[in-house]
Amino acid sequence: MSRAVTGVVALSDADQSHGGKAAALGTLARAGFAVPDGVVIPGPRVDAWRDVRTEDLEDRLADVAPGPYAVRSSSNAEDGPDASFAGQFHTSLNVPAGPALIDAVARTAASLEAAAPAAYAARLGHPAEQNIAVIVQRMVATHLAGVMFTRHPVTGTDRCVIEAIRGLGDTVVDGSSTPERWTVGTDADVTVDRPGDMPPVLTERQAHELVALGRRIEALFGSPQDIEWAIADGRTWILQSRPVTDAGPQAIPSEDTVIDPDRVLVTGSPASPGRAVGTARVIADLDQFGHFQPGDVLVCQTTSPAWTPLLASASAVVTEIGGILSHAAIVAREFGIPAVVAAPGAMGRLSGHDRVHVDGSTGVVSVVRASGETR
Repeated sequence: MSRAVTGVVALSDADQSHGGKAAALGTLARAGFAVPDGVVIPGPRVDAWRDVRTEDLEDRLADVAPGPYAVRSSSNAEDGPDASFAGQFHTSLNVPAGPALIDAVARTAASLEAAAPAAYAARLGHPAEQNIAVIVQRMVATHLAGVMFTRHPVTGTDRCVIEAIRGLGDTVVDGSSTPERWTVGTDADVTVDRPGDMPPVLTERQAHELVALGRRIEALFGSPQDIEWAIADGRTWILQSRPVTDAGPQAIPSEDTVIDPDRVLVTGSPASPGRAVGTARVIADLDQFGHFQPGDVLVCQTTSPAWTPLLASASAVVTEIGGILSHAAIVAREFGIPAVVAAPGAMGRLSGHDRVHVDGSTGVVSVVRASGETR
């Protein structure tokens, strides 16, 4: 027997009872920021979605849009000042109306019981989340999108960092692309980094407009913010805003570790401060997870939520692509492990090295000199 969907509220009316992400978006919408219309379905458990009437949910979306939709999680545990749960629950984008929408909502609800959020919570000493709300929003047809931190996540300085890409911003947040990065302090204190031959994504004017928007959001919430944004038809939409979480205690190698400064193996973007030494373990895919040992340096092309159990036991992480505002970088900082991202060729260059030194504050990965070895 099918059942009705109960307790659904407009996203603009959401409060903390609907989870951190929905509450923040509701606050932004009520304050006049551009937030895509949507609804929040409070607290569905996995088995509660097996017999939902598709037409009932669509009736509640009639005032939002005919689709496609973005389907995202909003638990009470995520998007908090101590734990972001960044990327740990499932998101679906460009979901059409109909049965596919119910499937997407059910999949987000089911991610509550996945291994990734459990490993994340255990690593930080948080209790496992017991309930999860689901947000269904109108998809915005963006031509520029990305992430902005209103405090530098690595140095802690009062400089905004923006990572941007053309099209949807999902590849910025999941670390599957290396974005353009702007670091903005005062008007005269601006740097921009682009990988390879990437053409410019943002103009300097757009970067400053984003910073001004970010400062307004920071003032609204009273703390530095991690903001997902998108630009469509000249309008900047806010897709998420949450506190910038504090980094865990920084890793420091033992005093008898000897680094060979002349044997730098790879360099990339410093993404999580601290230094660590460990065996470089190159992991190409999920089938190789069994090769990883606690304390290894995780070396990979990029990560996904399925890799959280490895991050939870790694001494450091090095990725070939991705940005410093990606989910993997955020999680590494919260775990207090050094991270270097956007290090081209890392999988090949680090393969076979028993001991490497990862400096997440400088982005340098070096050889550790063997005991008794001289230059």
